[in-house]
Amino acid sequence: MNKLMAVLLAAPVALVSPYAAAQVQQHPAQVQAQQNIDTVLKVARNGGLSEQQKIRQIEGYADGFLDYQRISALAVGLPWREFSAKQKTDFIAAFKEMMISMYARSALMGAADAQVKLLPKITDNGNNKVDVFSEIRTKNGKKYEVAYQLYKVGPVYKVYNIRVDGVSLVTVYRNQFNELIKQKGIDGAIATVRAKGLKKAESL
Repeated sequence: MNKLMAVLLAAPVALVSPYAAAQVQQHPAQVQAQQNIDTVLKVARNGGLSEQQKIRQIEGYADGFLDYQRISALAVGLPWREFSAKQKTDFIAAFKEMMISMYARSALMGAADAQVKLLPKITDNGNNKVDVFSEIRTKNGKKYEVAYQLYKVGPVYKVYNIRVDGVSLVTVYRNQFNELIKQKGIDGAIATVRAKGLKKAESL
C-alpha cells in the first residue's frame, strides 16, 4: 500500500489526484475538490515542466487548501500544547518539507497511473466540517476508499486529515512523534523531522 500512500501523503497532492470522469457535484466541498483536481492535473500533465517545477507549482496551489497547522497539531497530539509559538512554526515547516521530500516524486508518478472517482456520498460532521470521499484504483487494480476531512474557512474548505480505508494519516504519524518527543524533547524532535529522520508511513 506504500505506493498509494505516496500519492496521498504528499501534502501538496492530498486532495488533487486525477479524476476518472466528470460528475455533477452537489456540495460546495465537492465542487472545490473538482476544481482542485482540474487545476493540479493540468500541471501534472504539462510536458513542458520539469518534475521539480511541477512539484513546486502544485505545492504553491495546494497551500491554499491544506491546513498544515491543524494537520501538525493532530499528528503530534497532546504534546502540541507544550510547544512554544516558535516551536510550532518550526515543526510545521519541517513536517511539510519532510512529507514533500518523502512522497512528492512518487506521488506525481502515481497520479498519472491511478484512477480516481469522487464518490457522491458526503458526511456532514457539524461545525462546518465535512468528509469528502473518493475511490482510488491503482495501476495493479487494487481499490481503496479515501476520506478527505475538511472544514470551512470563509469560502474555502481546508484539509486537516486523510483516511485510507478508515486508517488515519495523523494517527500513523502521532505514534512516531510521541516516541520521538519522549526520547529527544521538542527541539530534538523538530531537528529529527527537519533532517527527515522519520520512517515513511508504510504501515498505513
